[in-house]
Amino acid sequence: MFIRRIARAAGVLVSLSAILVATTLLAPRADAATTKSCRATWYGAPGEIPEGWPTASGQPFHRMALKAASNELRFRIRVKVIYGGKSVIVTINDRGSFRRPVCLDLTYGAFRKIANIDLGNIAVKYRVL
Repeated sequence: MFIRRIARAAGVLVSLSAILVATTLLAPRADAATTKSCRATWYGAPGEIPEGWPTASGQPFHRMALKAASNELRFRIRVKVIYGGKSVIVTINDRGSFRRPVCLDLTYGAFRKIANIDLGNIAVKYRVL
């Protein structure tokens, strides 16, 4: 009897967690197809973060990958970042930046596709894909 109660409770927890994951992954994105403006920086200078170090999403960090960190957007969201006539498509896989008003922290590789890294902090437009 006791074991059945535990099994039933465990089944309910598994069901609830499955529903939570499904609603998180499949929820409609209200921010899709809207272009927004913000400031972007970059991270991943040589020696700053070890290559392969886990990001907040669990994916390994690679400084040349086309990835970004954001506190506002969900993991695995693809974002087109536009600056000065150039653009790059990145995937959100980390959390940051923790400096206001920066909303995107691009990896070194992604940032250098659209701007000179010496700029450090740039005003960009971005659109969730």
